[in-house]
Amino acid sequence: MNAVSDACALSPVHFFLEPAGISFERARALDPDRDWTDLRRGKEVWILQTYLRLRRLGYPVALANTVPSRGLVVYHKEEQQLVLERLGPGAAPVLIAVRGDFRSADAADFEILQNGCFADGDRAFFIPHWPQPGLIRRDAARGTRVSRIAFKGYAGNLAADFRSAEFARFLRDNALEFACDAVVDDASDHPILADWHDYREVDVALALRPGRHTHKPASKLQNAWLAGVPAVLSPDSAYRELRRSPLDYLEARSVEEAKAAVLRLRSNPDLYRRMVENGRERARDFTVEKVTDRWVQLLFDTLPAAARRYPERHYALGPRRLRTLLRKASYATRGTPRK
Repeated sequence: MNAVSDACALSPVHFFLEPAGISFERARALDPDRDWTDLRRGKEVWILQTYLRLRRLGYPVALANTVPSRGLVVYHKEEQQLVLERLGPGAAPVLIAVRGDFRSADAADFEILQNGCFADGDRAFFIPHWPQPGLIRRDAARGTRVSRIAFKGYAGNLAADFRSAEFARFLRDNALEFACDAVVDDASDHPILADWHDYREVDVALALRPGRHTHKPASKLQNAWLAGVPAVLSPDSAYRELRRSPLDYLEARSVEEAKAAVLRLRSNPDLYRRMVENGRERARDFTVEKVTDRWVQLLFDTLPAAARRYPERHYALGPRRLRTLLRKASYATRGTPRK
């Protein structure tokens, strides 16, 4: 669906949110490109930001901490229990869970995933993470200089080796600066105290997560492309599924490989230049406009059509509870971990 007028003929899509550290009045008044520090946690990033961007374009959306008796309800997996508790007698809404960093939302009718690892195009659909709001691109005057490496994110998502004395010695010996623009806690009672949006003086984006991850988004890669900065990243499935060329990013499985990648970029200006140019092309698919188009297609076309495959009673609480139990039992029977 391309026209807002066509979408407006449909019932509003309801976004469920229980705000944390912010009032509904404040939430509804936010401009995500200006007030991004209030979009702190996953549920605000996915639920509130999506609502705000669709509302700005005139799409029929609503935001509340109540659950309507009918229609499409989009919520974050973190708040699934609240959604179920607030279903009224006889309610039969279509529940759409944004999985985020969590495991599968078995009570949902459909899920939105932040990478394609478990997406099937039937019940589970991939939507890219929103780009960093207010993002400021790297200063082009820096050319192919490599003197400042940066990590932008939560401290727990950076491998501990990058805080070691050995890595500090590597930086000192090679006249490099490491800007660890990290947030330690995820408390919701204060804005984000970091410059995640500012890439003006960043020459290389570094993001190596500890362990293996199948649920994380590729947001650090998408933001690096949008910012005009080459990235050195861990071998996460989210990054690999977007990779089309060696120029998309340099992969590193350890601090040693990351160090080698940084020095390679510094010693090869042509490689640096080609990665920036390639990133400029790749970024076209991850702009706010492109991500918005995917949300509109999913919420006003794909999911309504999919929901109509079943009668209304399919979405009532009793059948829903049975399906939830069957999904959980299927994982136990197969002896496989939940997706």
